[in-house]
Amino acid sequence: MKDLKTVYLTHGPEFSLPKPEPCVMAMGFFDGVHVAHQQVILEAKNIARKRKIKLAVMTFFPHPREVLNLGKEKMNYLTPLEVKLDRFSKLGVDIVYVIKFDLVFAELSPKEFIDTYVTGLGVKHAVAGFDFTYGQKGKGTMKTMSTDGEGKFLVTVISKLDYKGQKISSTFIRNLLSHGEVNEIASYLGDYYETRGKVVSHYHSRIGKRFYIDVAVHPYYTLPANGIYEVEMHSEGHVYHGSALVYSNKIKLSFDGTIKNQTYETVKLKWIRSLDIERVQLQQI
Repeated sequence: MKDLKTVYLTHGPEFSLPKPEPCVMAMGFFDGVHVAHQQVILEAKNIARKRKIKLAVMTFFPHPREVLNLGKEKMNYLTPLEVKLDRFSKLGVDIVYVIKFDLVFAELSPKEFIDTYVTGLGVKHAVAGFDFTYGQKGKGTMKTMSTDGEGKFLVTVISKLDYKGQKISSTFIRNLLSHGEVNEIASYLGDYYETRGKVVSHYHSRIGKRFYIDVAVHPYYTLPANGIYEVEMHSEGHVYHGSALVYSNKIKLSFDGTIKNQTYETVKLKWIRSLDIERVQLQQI
């Protein structure tokens, strides 16, 4: 995994751009970095290799919807920014530009956005999904990007990617989570859905020889619907298979036997599938 250069940008009166670096840029919010997002980034990577220039990603934080609704609508994120950055690095990205999405930035016209954040950053080729928009009220689209760029860079549009007739999108994955259908997510995400959290407490049950862990999920993750799920817990190089009870945005993990190391503070969970409550109760008696 290569070293990733991360540049944080905030638009404002004293704003100044870093020195432009010739690059091919993949553009989008990329929440979850699902398979359609990966297609955008990998296409940009192929172009960058051919042109022998750097591969960059432009992303934003917080989510535009959260800002434009003035905080009235809670955004259910799939992945925190630091996890996205890790996934970008694994995909071979050289530079990530993280733009603070606020009301000042949202007022930029499409042309101002392109002049500042695309041409101004040395982009030679821009790659984005067919539904990417930019500039005030999203007036800029992939159909207008070449015109706004005045031919100073090339543009590649990635078409809609479907699986079983369903458009692969972060919104659809959030919908699967809200219905507890975690077993369906891997086909759209490219892997099992993953969350990370802080261990609040752990204890053994005197009945049934089971080990329990209470976990508080880290910010900027969305938990599946209340219910019981098969999970993998990853901690300090070990993988444990067990179940997770989700309730009131909390997690209670349950495992057979003993966990080898009980000094950990954080754990990573992979959500495999939902479980039938009655069957789980019978197995634990």
